[in-house]
This record gives sequence, structure tokens and C-alpha cells, in this order.
Amino acid sequence: MWKGDLLKIVIPGEMVWDTPKSVPHTYVEGGKTYAKVVGLMRDDRFVPLQVSYKPKVGDAVVGIVVDERGPGYMVDVNLPYNAVIPTRKVRIKLPISAAVFGKITFVDEVGNTDIGYVKELSRGKLVTVPASKVPRIIGKKSSMLEQIKKETGSAIFVGNNGYIWIVGGDMPLAIRAIDRIILKATTNGLTDDMAEWLHEEKTKKVK
Repeated sequence: MWKGDLLKIVIPGEMVWDTPKSVPHTYVEGGKTYAKVVGLMRDDRFVPLQVSYKPKVGDAVVGIVVDERGPGYMVDVNLPYNAVIPTRKVRIKLPISAAVFGKITFVDEVGNTDIGYVKELSRGKLVTVPASKVPRIIGKKSSMLEQIKKETGSAIFVGNNGYIWIVGGDMPLAIRAIDRIILKATTNGLTDDMAEWLHEEKTKKVK
């Protein structure tokens, strides 16, 4: 079991705790917890480095409409294949290249994915991030995300699939803030650090 303040790289199959824990991207065997993916251990916390997105029912996703055919719209949601918005689930006409925000309502064993509860998003900017970093960008009880929204004045839609759509406000600052969170994802006290950084960046613009 890893303990201590220093970062340690963990490889798949390596034990991270000698007790059973229900933590994403790990598995329990023989009463011990092992890593499924490459990650870092810091302060007894496992942080996956790169995890490809695997859709689950209930996930919020940002997508881009790439085609309309048969029973629905084909949507790029950062997967090797397109998801589908069944036309019966939307009452609006979606143009090709439209950005949408919705929830995954169906996933089968071969990866076919449906999206429902769809909202078309206003014109903005698409940012792609590692899906494993999405929880850090959102923060506990959405604290990090709300902080960025407040300081930049941007509307920000974050998908579990690693796509983020930013509308209005200081979009360059919002993008830089997201990049900084990804870079410093394993840092303790990151929410306070980002609050100070955002304040400093806004002060520079006023001068």
C-alpha cells in the first residue's frame, strides 16, 4: 500500500491499497485493491493518467452533430464510433455541426450509444480534455467549474466524454484555466490555487 507525500507512478496490476476499495479504474482481488490503468499515487489517492472514455447511462456528454440518417442524428462524442440522438427524442431540427449537450440513455454490449435530454448549444468553442481529468475540472459539488464560470463570465458545458463547450465571456481565460487544471491535476489545494490565479489574471487585464 502506498503512503506518503511524493508522487509515485503506478502501472496496471500493481497494488495500490492492501484493503478493498471501490475506486474508479481499480479492481479488488483477494481483499486488496489494484490499478487497472497507469496512474499516480499521492496522499493515498489514485489519479489515472489517461483513460479513454467509456459511456455509461446517465453520463452528461457534449457532442457535435455530424450527420442525419434513418432514425436519428449521428453525433461525435469522442468515441471511435458515433452516438445517436433518436429523432423521436428531440423536437427540434438539429443542423450538421451543431453542438449539443445531453445524457446517455442507452449503451449496449457492442458500444451502440443513444443520447437523450438534448439541448442545442449556442455558438462557442470546443475544448477536448482527457476524460480522466473531467472530475477535477468540475470539482467537489461543482466548486471548480462554478469558480471558472464566475470569474470568466462564460457558460461552460462539461461532458464526461472529455468534450467541453464554452460560450461567451472571456473564453481565452476559461480555456487557459482548464489547461492549468489539467497540468496541476494532482496538486493539493487546487481550488484555492485556481481562485488566486484567476484573480491575478483578471487583475492583469484591468491594468
